[in-house]
Amino acid sequence: MYDLIMVRYGEMTLKKKNYQNFQKQVNQNIISKLNKFPKLTFTKTNYRFYIHLHGEDYQNITKELDTVVGLSSYSLCREVNPDYDAIASAAIELINFEKESINLSFKVETNRSDKRFPATSIEISKEVSRRILPKIPGLRVDVHHPDLTLSIDLRTEGTYIFVKSLPGLGGLPGGMSGRGLLMVSGGIDSPVAGYLCLRKGIDITALHFASPPYTSDMALQKVIDLLAELSKYAPDSKIKLLVCPFTKIQTAIHQKANPIYSVTLMRRQMYKIADQVARKQNFDVIINGESVGQVASQTLESMAVINEVTNLPVLRPLVTFDKSEIIKIARKINTFDISIRPYEDCCTVFLPEHPVIKPRLNKVLMEEEKCKFGNLLEEAISGIEEMPISYKNKISVFEKSDNFEI
Repeated sequence: MYDLIMVRYGEMTLKKKNYQNFQKQVNQNIISKLNKFPKLTFTKTNYRFYIHLHGEDYQNITKELDTVVGLSSYSLCREVNPDYDAIASAAIELINFEKESINLSFKVETNRSDKRFPATSIEISKEVSRRILPKIPGLRVDVHHPDLTLSIDLRTEGTYIFVKSLPGLGGLPGGMSGRGLLMVSGGIDSPVAGYLCLRKGIDITALHFASPPYTSDMALQKVIDLLAELSKYAPDSKIKLLVCPFTKIQTAIHQKANPIYSVTLMRRQMYKIADQVARKQNFDVIINGESVGQVASQTLESMAVINEVTNLPVLRPLVTFDKSEIIKIARKINTFDISIRPYEDCCTVFLPEHPVIKPRLNKVLMEEEKCKFGNLLEEAISGIEEMPISYKNKISVFEKSDNFEI
């Protein structure tokens, strides 16, 4: 029924002089996602990208396009000759294929980019409507609230008709906005933060803090599975995971510091490690899933004290989100059910009943001095392990690679 898929670009069309670079990148990302379909061919123009199906099932293609950031929308098209008979005949077939009831309202919209066609857009729409109406029983015109819209796109590269357009993810193509280090737990928030950054063209590597035996292998497996889902939206369908051993640092906090400061101290050490990893690996930003007021470490006062250990930019895409909004996105990207598996991450280890919510830096520094973190931080960084994660090649926690030298 469909000959091709017409892809429209999103926000990147506003980039003026950089538009060609953005377009080239998103086109490469599309082709990379679709390289497992050998029948497909591609045509590129300044403002459109065409995927020629050659008999390939369009549903398999749209599933992949749903993971490509930088796309505004795409339409399932028939390519026809630029004359009324050909347009009307193909349109009748499409409407009959897509209509869901006998009585159906419709309208025709024409985009006449190719001015060689000898009529205005309105005239074309009227003439095609006149030819379609007698051929489909129960069909009527409603230009204000139609059940179905037939679109005619007359372009120099071809004439296309379609009745179905699907929304893309929008955003900017992957790899165009730099590199970010995502601090990922096994919870709901951090994968969503990673997804939102991927949508803005930021390549991400994930940093996870593990505290065995207080956290289990299944907690780490949960993180792996979360990133496997998230990797769908990465340009090459891969995300690197760095696993940092955190047990000795948390034990020192538990044994030597005032319990009410344990969350603040823990988060500060995580940021110190993230800062060093980011600098040595040339990341542009640190990313996390913090949201104002959600937990004790996410009050403005806590954020300020914790953030004091780094002067790298810290992106918090969820900072003003309600939990219900975060959960909605988590369900959309299929991470929610993984996040609620009953395996706790290190953020819940030695959690005090009443953590301080408005810490003062001078008191935090006094508590930090008691713990003597210097060598422990170096040991944690040197013990980081690297795991390549991909939804195309899901792995088990028992398949970790050799130690990652940073």
